Amino acid sequence: MWKKSKVTDQTATGQGGPSEAEQEEEKKAGIKKRSKVPGVMITQFIEVLPEGKSTPDFLRKPIALTIQEGKLAIFKANVCGDPKPEVTWGRAKGDMSDTETFQKRYDEATGEYTLEIHRVSGEEADTYKCYAINEYGKAICTAALNVIEVGFKKKKAMEQLEDIGRGRVNQNFVRPCVRPSFVLGSVDPAEFRKLLRKRKGVDKEEAVKEPGEIDERFWEIIMSADRKDYERICAEFGVKDFRVMLKKLSEKKKERQEEQAQYIETINNLKHIDIKGVGIASFEFDLELKDLSSRIFLYKDGVMIPYSDEEEMKHSLKTVGKKLIFSVRDLKAEDAGLYQVDVEEVNLFSTDFKIPTVDFIVKIQEVKAKEREDAMFECVLSQPCPRIKWMGKNATLEEGEKYTITVSEDKLIHRLLIKDCSQLDKGIYSAAAGIKTCSAWLIVEADSDPASHGKKKTRKTTQAGGTGLDLGKLAQEQQEKLAKERQEQIDAANKARAEEERLAREALLAPPLPDTGDGDSGEGGDSGEGKDTGDGKNKSESGSNKSKDGGKSVGEMKDSEKEGDDKKNKKSTDDSDKGKGSSNNGIDPNANGEGDGDSKGRKGRTGPLIPDTVIDAEKERDDKYKKSTDVSDKGKDPNGQSGTGETKEYTDASGKRSECTRQGPLLKDTVIDPNAQSGTGETEQYTDVSGKRSERTRQGPLLKDTVIDPGVQFVSGLSNVHALIGQPAELMCKLSNDNCEGTWYRDSKKLTADDGHIMSRDGANHKLVINRCQEEDSGKYRFEADGRKTEAMLNVKDPPRFDPDDLSAFSQPVIVKVGNSTTFKLPFVGREPMKIQWYRKGEELLDDNTTKIEKSFTQSRLLLSKCQRKDTGEIKIKLKNEHGTMEAISRLIVLDKPTAPQGPVEVLESTASCIHIKWRAPKDDGGCPVINYNLERQQVGRNTWKKLGDIPGVPEYKDNDVEHGRKYCYRIRVVTEEGVSEMMETDDLTAGTLAFPSSPAPPKVASAFNNCINLTWSTPTDTGESRILGYNLEKRKKGSNLWSPVNPTDEPIQEKKRAVTDVVAGNEYEFRVYAINVSGLSEPSSPSEFIFAKDPKNPPGKVEDLKVADTSYTAISLSWNKPTEEVGVQDEAKGYFIEVRQAECIDWTRCNVTPIILTTFTVKSLKAMAMYWIRVIAINDGGEGVAQDLDNYILAMPPPVRPCFTDNKMKSFMVVRAGNSVRILLNFEASPWPEVTWLKDDVPLLKRVNISNSESSSQLLITSSERSDSGIYTIVVKNLVGQESFSVEVRVTDDPKPPGPVELEENVPGTVTVIWEPSPDEKRDDHLHYSVSKRDSTKGSWSTVADRLFNNKFTACNIMPGREYHFRVYAKNDMGMSAPSESPTWGSERRKDTFVVNMPAYKTCDLRTAPAFLVPLRQHTAPKGYECYMSCAIKGNPKPRVTWYRNNISLNTNTNYLITNICGVCSLLILRVTPKDWGEYNIQIESALGRAESSTKLTVRE
Repeated sequence: MWKKSKVTDQTATGQGGPSEAEQEEEKKAGIKKRSKVPGVMITQFIEVLPEGKSTPDFLRKPIALTIQEGKLAIFKANVCGDPKPEVTWGRAKGDMSDTETFQKRYDEATGEYTLEIHRVSGEEADTYKCYAINEYGKAICTAALNVIEVGFKKKKAMEQLEDIGRGRVNQNFVRPCVRPSFVLGSVDPAEFRKLLRKRKGVDKEEAVKEPGEIDERFWEIIMSADRKDYERICAEFGVKDFRVMLKKLSEKKKERQEEQAQYIETINNLKHIDIKGVGIASFEFDLELKDLSSRIFLYKDGVMIPYSDEEEMKHSLKTVGKKLIFSVRDLKAEDAGLYQVDVEEVNLFSTDFKIPTVDFIVKIQEVKAKEREDAMFECVLSQPCPRIKWMGKNATLEEGEKYTITVSEDKLIHRLLIKDCSQLDKGIYSAAAGIKTCSAWLIVEADSDPASHGKKKTRKTTQAGGTGLDLGKLAQEQQEKLAKERQEQIDAANKARAEEERLAREALLAPPLPDTGDGDSGEGGDSGEGKDTGDGKNKSESGSNKSKDGGKSVGEMKDSEKEGDDKKNKKSTDDSDKGKGSSNNGIDPNANGEGDGDSKGRKGRTGPLIPDTVIDAEKERDDKYKKSTDVSDKGKDPNGQSGTGETKEYTDASGKRSECTRQGPLLKDTVIDPNAQSGTGETEQYTDVSGKRSERTRQGPLLKDTVIDPGVQFVSGLSNVHALIGQPAELMCKLSNDNCEGTWYRDSKKLTADDGHIMSRDGANHKLVINRCQEEDSGKYRFEADGRKTEAMLNVKDPPRFDPDDLSAFSQPVIVKVGNSTTFKLPFVGREPMKIQWYRKGEELLDDNTTKIEKSFTQSRLLLSKCQRKDTGEIKIKLKNEHGTMEAISRLIVLDKPTAPQGPVEVLESTASCIHIKWRAPKDDGGCPVINYNLERQQVGRNTWKKLGDIPGVPEYKDNDVEHGRKYCYRIRVVTEEGVSEMMETDDLTAGTLAFPSSPAPPKVASAFNNCINLTWSTPTDTGESRILGYNLEKRKKGSNLWSPVNPTDEPIQEKKRAVTDVVAGNEYEFRVYAINVSGLSEPSSPSEFIFAKDPKNPPGKVEDLKVADTSYTAISLSWNKPTEEVGVQDEAKGYFIEVRQAECIDWTRCNVTPIILTTFTVKSLKAMAMYWIRVIAINDGGEGVAQDLDNYILAMPPPVRPCFTDNKMKSFMVVRAGNSVRILLNFEASPWPEVTWLKDDVPLLKRVNISNSESSSQLLITSSERSDSGIYTIVVKNLVGQESFSVEVRVTDDPKPPGPVELEENVPGTVTVIWEPSPDEKRDDHLHYSVSKRDSTKGSWSTVADRLFNNKFTACNIMPGREYHFRVYAKNDMGMSAPSESPTWGSERRKDTFVVNMPAYKTCDLRTAPAFLVPLRQHTAPKGYECYMSCAIKGNPKPRVTWYRNNISLNTNTNYLITNICGVCSLLILRVTPKDWGEYNIQIESALGRAESSTKLTVRE
C-alpha cells in the first residue's frame, strides 16, 4: 500500500497537537494562551504583563514539506513580541550540529527566520520545531519534513531487513509506491545477494505481482465503498473471482473494525469525495471518538498533507457536531488520487478522487434577453460527458418547469434553457465539467414601454442567447478528432507490438550466449558430451563427434508461441540435450537418427518428427498454465546417422505425472536461428494451476502453429439517419476487407435492387441510397457480412414545409395606409395534426375585433383590419407538428402622417443680421422619408405670421432677414408623402445681442525698482465671441481711493505687459486691467498685490523649527518660525511657499499659488496612506530663500485608532416588508483607513446588495428586498490596529395570511378547545404566531383570551352554559396581523322562564377527588429569543398545590418564569427563550388525597 510518514508531533494545522509531556511541562511553566495562528502554542511566564509588553507569537509559521531526496528544504518563520524574542530551531530526533547540512539565517529587512537543510536524505526526515522566547513567554510550532527516496539503496534495505527481524520498521520517510519485495517480509540473505547480482531491471521485477495477488489500493477503495460500486471497482482492477474477493473483504473489514474500536465509538454516513462547487471537492462522514485528544491525519496517495480549519486553505476540515467535512479547494489535475483519513495509526476512510480530463472548446457567452423571453446558454466540451453541473447565483440548477437541460447525442454539446425570463433571473450563470468552469452574465432588459408598467406582460416565444456558432459542426469535428486520436493510439500499440515481435525474432536469430546459471545449463567437452544438470532426468549417450567450441553447451531453450489475440495461455519449453553435433544443441541440422528411448516405464514414439518452427525465443509465462519440455536426444554425425530415441514427461491438471517414449526415426527440427542445431528426442512437462506436474510423450508429427484469422470486422458501422419525406437518405459502413460482399435488411427483411434502393460497394465501403424517402421507408436497417452485422435506424419525417416561391412572396413587406385592412396568406404541407400560430412583434395573435385567423389543411390566412401605425412590425407564422417546427417571417408597414419635429431648438448663431437655428427630426416619420420642412415666422408684438416656405429635409435654417435687437418666433412642420405633421413653435429668439469680454485675471508684478514697476497679465477666459482689441491699465497708491489710468483710454495697450514708470520711490501701488472688444470694455480685473517701488532686496533664509502639527488621510498640518534676519546677507521674509512631493516622485509640487504670511499651513488633497516629503520656502521682494525640508517623510494618515462604532443606539434587529428597501448605516472611527467587509450568515454577500463605504461609515442597501434576504448581516471593520464587528438581524416578511378553518371541541366541562388549520405562511416564517379573541352573547365586544401561540390549539376556560360564544383566530408576525378566521357558534342562549324549585331530599356525598391531569403537558420547540408557553389542565378537590420543575429544580420562586393557575389550567410562560432553557420540565400536583406528575421537554431552535 501507501507508505505514510510517521508523525511524532504536529506537522501542520489540524494534524494533531503537542505530546502529553509537553502539555504537562507547559502547565508547570506558566499560563497557556491561544494564538491567532492555528498550530502555535504560547506559554506566558507571568500572570500580568507590563503595559506595552507582549509574549512571543508567530506571524508566519513554518509549513510541512515533502521534498525529493537531494533537494534543498527551507523552513521560514516570522515572529513578533516585545521585547524582541530569540528564535531557535530543533528536531524531535537526532541533533542539528552539522553546520553544512543545517544552516540558520535571519533577514533583518523582512524579519524572516529560515532553516535551510541542504541535500536532504531519509536521515533528515523528522519533525522540526521552532521556538520563539523572550522574558515574558515562549511560542512553539512544529512542521514535518517528509523525504521521497529515489532508487534502491543497499544500506537502507539491509537496515530495514534488520528492523524487520527485530519487529521494527522505520516509517519516518515516504518511499515510492513500488517497493522492493524483500522489504515486505523475511528474506533469505542468499536470495538478497542474488537480487544484488541481478540489479539491472530490478524496478520492473518489483512491479510484477505474484499470481492471484490483488493490488492493495483495491482493498483500500472497496472497504469504504458502497455495495453497488463493487462490480465497477472489480472491473477496474481486473478482479474476477467475486466469491474469494467477498470472503477476503469480510475478513479485512473485521480486522479494521477491531483496529478502529481502539479509538472510535461510531463512524457512519460516509460520503465519498465529489465536486461540490466551482473548484471545490469534499467528502464527509460522522465520527464519534473515544478520546477527543486523538489526532486525525489526512493522506493523499500515502503522503500526509496539511490541513486547517480555515476554509481559505487548500485542504481544510470543518467540524459540525459529529460531522467531519474535508474540503479541497482550487482543484487541479494533480489533486486526483486516493485520499485517506486516519485516527492515530488506524485507517478510517478511503475515497478515490478521479478528475475527468475534459475542457471547454466553446464556453458559454453573455446573453441579453427581454422580459418573458427564453434565454439559452450553450457550450461544447472536448470529451464526451453525459452530464455537467449548471449553476445560477451560486445554486445548482435542476431540470424542471423553469430550466431545461439538454445534451446532444454525442454528449459534446450541452445547453441550458431559462424559460420566461424575469428581472429575478438576471445574474451570473456557470457551467462546471470536472474542474473546468466557465461563466457568463444573463442580462434581462426591462420593457421600455411605460404603458405596460405594472401590468403582466404577454409570454414571448422568441429565444435569446446562443453562441452564434455552428455547434453541431464543431462537435462533429471534435468527434472526428477523438476518433482519430483513438485510432492513432491503436496503430501505435500495434506498431509497438510488431516492433517487439521483430526484436524477439532478431534476438532468436543471434548466436545464443552461454548460460552460467546454477543447474540450468548443460556442459560439453571436446568429445561432444553434454551433461544435463537441470531438472530433466534423461541422459543421452556420448557422441562420436567433438563439439566445435569445446566449451559449455546451452542446456535450456525456451519456446513461446502465441496463437491468436484471444488466447491467453503461454508455453515455455526447456530442452536439455546431450548428443553428437555442435555445442549449441548437440544435433547437426542435417543428421537423421532413430531413437531407442529410455525403457523405464516410458513409451517410445515411432515415426518421423516434422520440423518444429520456433516463433520467438522467450515469452512471458502464464500464471495459470505452464509447460516445460526436457528433451534428451541421442543422434549421429551430420552425415545422416540416426538417433536413438526420445522420452516426454507430462503433468496433467490433477498433478499426476506420466511418461511416454517416441519410437522411430527423428526428422530434423527446423529452427529460425541458423546457428541452432536440433536434438533427437523430446520430452514435455506440463504444470497446471495447482502446481502439480505431469509428463507425456507426443505421438506423431509436430505441425506448424496455426494463427486464427479474426475475419472481417467493421471499421465504421452504420449511424442513425434522419431524413425528410421526399428527400434522399444514405446509409454507409466500412469493412476491414475490400473483397467482402454483404446483405442489406430492413426490419429483418432482405432488400433487393427491385425495391427501389440503390446498393453499391466501393472497395471496403458499402452504401445504401434511398432517392425519395417515404413514410414506409422508416425502420431498422441492418448490414451483414461474414457473420458480422451493424444496425441503424432511419427516421423519415414529414415536418411542416413551405414552397420556396410562396415563401419568397410571403417574405416581401406589406405596405398599407392607416385605417385600411391587409391579409397575409401562406400555403404549406406537412403531416397532420398541425399547430398554427401567428405572431406580431413577438406576441401571439388571437381572434378579436381587428384580427381574424383562418386555418385549413393546406394553408392559413391572417386578416388585419383597421391597421394603426403602432401595428408596424414583424409578422410571423409558426407551424408545428410531431416532426418539427417551421417559421416564416414577413413585415407589415402602416403608413401615416409624421409626428411634429422634436425640440429643443438650438441657436447656432445670433447676430445683428442673422439667426441660425437647428432642431431634431420627428420621432416617427410615418413610414415615409421627410421631404421638406415648412417654416413660418412671427415678430414678437405682431399678430401676423410670415410664411418662409419649404426647405429641404435638413433640420436647420438660417434667417438673414432680421433686424438688430428684434425678437422672433418660428413654427416648423414636417412634410412627407402622407401629409403634413403638427407644428412645433420655438421660444422667442433675439437678433444681435451685445457680448462683452469677461474680466481678465489680476496683473502680476514681474519686477520692481525705484523708478519702474513691470507688470504682466493674461487674456480673459471669455472674449465675447469677438477679438480682443486691447487693454487699459489703471494704478492706485495705497491709502487712496482714486484709480488713475496708466495709458490713454484712446490708445489701448496691445501687449499683455507694461512697464509703469510714473511711480515714486518708496510708495506702494496696486494695479488693475480692462479688456476691450467690439462691444466695449469688460469689467475691471481684481487688483493686484501691493508692490513697493524700490530696488530688490536679499532673499530670506531658511525657516526655523519646521514640524508636523497634525495628520489625516488627506491633509498634513505644518508649523514653523520665521527665518532670522542678517543685514546684507538675508532680509525679512514677506511670505512662504509650501512644496510637497510623493516618495516615489522626484518633482516638487507647490501647494499655494500666492505666498502666505502665516507660519502655519495645511497641505490638503493628499492620497491616503501615501508617503510625502514636504519643504517650506521663505520669499520676499528679493526672491525665494533656501528651502527647509522635514527630517523624514510623512505618512498621510491620522494617529492609529482601533476600529470602534460611534453610534450609541445601533439597532441589532430590523423588520422590513417584502419589496421595500433595506438600509443599514453604521458609523465608526478607525485609523488607518479600515477594510470593511459585510457578510450574510457568515458568507459573502450577493451582487444585488449594494455596499457604500466612506472614511467613517458604511451603508448596506437592498433596493427591493425579498424573503430570501432575511438573515444576520455582519460588518467587520479591520485595520492594522485591530478589528471590530457588529451584527444586525434583518427579517424580510409581509402581512401573514389568515389561518384555516376553525373548529371547536369540548374536552373538559366548562372549557372549549379551539383548533384551527395553520396559516400558509407558517412554514416560511418561524416568527409567526397566533392570537385568539372571544365574544359571548352577553357582551358585544371582542376580548383577547390568548396571544403569542405557536401551536394550532387553545383551550378557553370559564365557558358558561346558556351563552353563545364566538371565537376569532388571527395570525401575527413581525410585520402585522392577518384577517380573522371565524369559528362556528358555540352553545345556545337560554331563555329565562318562570320555574319552581322543588328541593328534593338528598344525602350528603363526598365530593373530594384525588389530583389528576385532564390535559397533560406536550412537547415544545421554540425559536431562540421568542416566548414559550406551556399549559395543562388539572382537577382535584381539595384544590391541589402546583409545583413546576426544570431539570428537578423548582421554578416557583424563579422570577424569570411567569406561572399561573386559573380554574384548573396551569401555565408557565418563558418570556425570552435562550439555550439555557433547554431541558426537561415537569409539573407536580399534590394534596392530602394523592399526588400526580406530568413532564415535557423543551427544545430551543437556533
